[in-house]
Amino acid sequence: MFEATFATAFLPATEYILKLFQFEDVLIEAHEHFCDQTNRNRCHILGPNGVQMLTVPLKRHADKTPVQEIEVATGNWKVRHWRSIETAYNRSALFEYYKDEFKSVFFAEEKFLLQYNQMLLQFLLNKAKVHTTLSFTASYRNTVENDYRYLSDIKTNKQGTDLFLTPYPQVFSDKFGFVTNLSFMDFLFNSGV
Repeated sequence: MFEATFATAFLPATEYILKLFQFEDVLIEAHEHFCDQTNRNRCHILGPNGVQMLTVPLKRHADKTPVQEIEVATGNWKVRHWRSIETAYNRSALFEYYKDEFKSVFFAEEKFLLQYNQMLLQFLLNKAKVHTTLSFTASYRNTVENDYRYLSDIKTNKQGTDLFLTPYPQVFSDKFGFVTNLSFMDFLFNSGV
């Protein structure tokens, strides 16, 4: 069985998803210490003003808090993020097709970031018709075979990537050109799978 370990990621980048596709079983790291300013709670989309970062606000946490204990803050951030997503993708080829189901997952009430990210990831995988089994790690290990936890450490959508993606239509590509390695929802809404 092919197995790999990934860190959690909020609406992960295309590179993350393409690496994940290669494995039958994927472990999502639940016991690492949460790292601020990473893709564990942020993603990148292409909007009318260029690349935009969406960040899930978190409740205060101590240093070295395990990621499984990180709580999502309350407030109207989901409404603001949803407006940005609609602005970015309303004119895309498939957003209308996925919109209602995606919105119900996006607005789901979930206390913990790890479970919230997992719901969104499962939605993306289901729509991509990928049958990878996802589960959480039982404990933290420094070294693991097929370790892709670093993919969630990338602080921007371009930094550190070895991804070469054939350009696909993007809503604002006429203004900004093709932008690679955005959240996988960009690929899904613009070109499907």
